[in-house]
Amino acid sequence: QRVVILVDEYDKPMLQAIGNKELQNSFRETLKAFYGALKSKDGCIKFAMLTGVTKFGKVSVFSDLNNLDDISMWNEYIELCGISEKEIHKNLETELHEFADVQKMTYDSFCEKLRQYYDGYFTHNSIGMYNPFSLLNAFKRKEFGSYWFETGTPTYLVELLKRHHYNLERMAHEETNAQVLNSIDSESTSPIPVIYQSGYLTIKGYDEEFGIYHLGFPNKEVEEGFIQFLVPYYTSMNKVESPFEIQKFVREIRSGDYNSFFQRLQ
Repeated sequence: QRVVILVDEYDKPMLQAIGNKELQNSFRETLKAFYGALKSKDGCIKFAMLTGVTKFGKVSVFSDLNNLDDISMWNEYIELCGISEKEIHKNLETELHEFADVQKMTYDSFCEKLRQYYDGYFTHNSIGMYNPFSLLNAFKRKEFGSYWFETGTPTYLVELLKRHHYNLERMAHEETNAQVLNSIDSESTSPIPVIYQSGYLTIKGYDEEFGIYHLGFPNKEVEEGFIQFLVPYYTSMNKVESPFEIQKFVREIRSGDYNSFFQRLQ
């Protein structure tokens, strides 16, 4: 009988070697040989599925395996990777009301807050998808939190941002095309594909005339978590201080105390 092959985190060796050209070339050659062997046994494989957070160019890792269907941005397969709002109301309606009661919120305002925190994936012209890991943890604890983000943000993202001197102000309204979004290689001059494919940015809009994607943070969980994660790397604050410093910034702006805000900023 023919076999089924499932490969998870196929890209982990390549991601760990970003910035180390020699090591990444070595990993690439090893992976190319592996996937080349799969291609030679195509008749023995009933189904194969490879998953990862990023997509390296077919000319590199998959040059010997050229019969793959890339379903990353197919609307037909979006619901494989998350929980839709329809599914939440169909299967968790009782829990929604219980969660809202614990939060002392009306049902409608609670559902809106849940959407702001955990909705926001995937491509344009599709329904939004909720992050399943965060959503289920929120229901379990009946608290809003940065559950997915707290599982750990890889430091290679920060290293990429700093190496390419990326202007962080652009992140909330980045624009790019499909060619940039859909491929990563060791010589890439843009950190955006890695950040997008890792889930820290998502598609907010699409200009059909020019083929330009408009990117932004998918939801509040990611936006707040990512900013707090980056602050210690770009300032003199440490990880313990950064949430309190951000809180002070916000309070100073809201109260109109601009002098304190600018002194703290300096």
